[in-house]
Order: sequence, then structure tokens, then C-alpha cells
Amino acid sequence: MSFLKKAVFGLILSASIAESLSCASYAATLRSSGKIYSDTVHLSDIFDGISRSEDRALGPSPSPGKSIQISGYQLIAIADQYGVDWDDQSSSITLTLTRDGKVLGKDYFANLVKEEISSSETGGSLLVNIVGLKPVVVASDDRAPFVVSDVKWDKKTGQFSATAYRSNQTGDGEDDAINLKGEIKKISPVMVYDRSLPAGYVLTDSDFHIDSAFDGQLPLGLSGPSSPDDVVGMSLSKPVASGSPVIMGDLRRSILVHRGDPVIISYNSPGIRITTTGKALADGGKGQLVHAINMGTKMILLGRVNGNGEISVDSTSTAVGLDSSEAKKLRASQVIMDSGEGN
Repeated sequence: MSFLKKAVFGLILSASIAESLSCASYAATLRSSGKIYSDTVHLSDIFDGISRSEDRALGPSPSPGKSIQISGYQLIAIADQYGVDWDDQSSSITLTLTRDGKVLGKDYFANLVKEEISSSETGGSLLVNIVGLKPVVVASDDRAPFVVSDVKWDKKTGQFSATAYRSNQTGDGEDDAINLKGEIKKISPVMVYDRSLPAGYVLTDSDFHIDSAFDGQLPLGLSGPSSPDDVVGMSLSKPVASGSPVIMGDLRRSILVHRGDPVIISYNSPGIRITTTGKALADGGKGQLVHAINMGTKMILLGRVNGNGEISVDSTSTAVGLDSSEAKKLRASQVIMDSGEGN
């Protein structure tokens, strides 16, 4: 006997052995269709207008996501059995009732697998990809329908297998235990390029982002930057593709300031930042120390080139004048004369 026939047979059988007929007659209308939200089909699931005191349990519900069909003859028999005054009775009507449910797919079972093994894993998160799984429907109010155990993970190949068991067993071995298989990868935050870029391009902070779930592989023996500050102002030694990881070995220091170039000199100390204009006294790339002359005071300072070509001088730096031996070595006077401000 099919599941559908069993369900309908059980429904009518339950009605036939229900409590004795009440003398009361309940005015009600047949529902056009409906959902069942419990393990039992009730009179109110079939007819609209049945009060709580008038409601009766008729039989077991189908499994979540499954449906039963009740023919017009069966509906008339149920109405007569329970004294329902059903308007517009017809033997040609069919009512379909569906057990409410939620669908569990690959993401749900992947999370269970991660929870099962993540407690023993450190150094990044895990990406679980399950293959060959058919969605499973469970009751909407079932908060923990499955538990996963027997996880076997080959860390060399990434392949895994596991078993998901129903928390509330149905007695059907195929439905109560689901075999899971697929691949597990470790993932960690990695800086990646936002778009493809050519060789020689000077990077800015808008050219990359942190991919918190990067599941690719870094070239053997090479590493990515620890901070965006390590990258801004560097130039590419070769073309890179969008989405590829930022590798320090692919970058070279760019000359951001040249001798004689106008520059912004910034003085930085806790809570204070002062900027002025000056001239660079040497070529310099990001992070390099470069001498610059404050064109207002004609004093020479030592600062570090940042990614924007600004020379940052900290509060411990000591300024020297144009008559110092340091100024003569740097030929600072020549830079001032070339700028037309020698007088």
C-alpha cells in the first residue's frame, strides 16, 4: 500500500473509531487547501469555522513537506461523522493538505560538520563543500533535527565522510541516517586584488581588500602582507589578476619622491599634526628615510616617506641649518637655488 493510500486510510479509520456523535451541528466551510502544523490532522485543518472546543483529532499527519488528498466522499463522511454542517457539499471536490516543513540543504549539514570538527582545529576557519546531497524536509519547529558524528577527514586530500542522524528517529533507516561526503579546506584572511592590474602599477588602498574566507593557496614559500600599509605605494613587478592574492614577492619599492620635488612635510607627535611645504633632498620610496628642507625656515629634517609621497617627521627628529656639514653633503643650497628661492 502506497504512503498516500496509507495516510488516507488512517484518516478515515481514525474518524470511524472516534468518540460518539455529538448532537450539536457545527456550521463550517471547506478549506480550499491547507497546511498542517503538527503531527496530527485535526477537523479544523479541513473545515474553517471549527472552534477549539469543537475541534477533533482525526489521524496522523504525513511527514514534513508531504501531502495527503481527501476525496469528496471521504470529506462528506467526516462531516457527517462529526456533525459538521458543511455548505455546498460535493463528492467531486478534493482537498489537499500539506505538512508544513523547512528544507535543509548543503549549507545546514556543512555547518554541522564544521561544528563537529572545529573545536580541535586552530589557525583559520573551515570551508566544507558537500556533494551529492538531496535536500531534506523537517518540521518547521524542529530546532535541532540532525546531529553529525563519525567524521573522517583526510587532511592531505581534503576529502571527508560523515553521518547525519535524525534527533527524533522515524524508524526508516534511510531517512534516519544520511551519509555525507565532500571536501574540507582551511580558510584564512588574505589580501586580494580588486581588479586586474598591469606591471609597474603603483598600488593604492583602493586596489585590494581583505578576503576573510580565502580558500586558494599562496605560492610555496611566499607570504602576503601583514597590513595594507605594507602595500600602498609599492609597484607591481608583473601583471596580476582580479581576486589573486597580494604577494610581497610580486612588489617592488616605487620611487615616490625625487630630489628637488616639492613635498609635504608633516610633523607628528601624540595628538598633534602639523604640515608645511618643502623640497626633497634625495630620491625615496615608501618607508625610506629621506632628508627634506623646510622652505619656510630653510631647516633640514629627516623623515620617512609614506604611501602618498608625504615625508613624515617625528618629534624626535633634529633640524639642522644650511651652514651645517650635513647640508653641504646633501647639496641643499643647490636645491634651493634650482627652485628660484636662493635669495
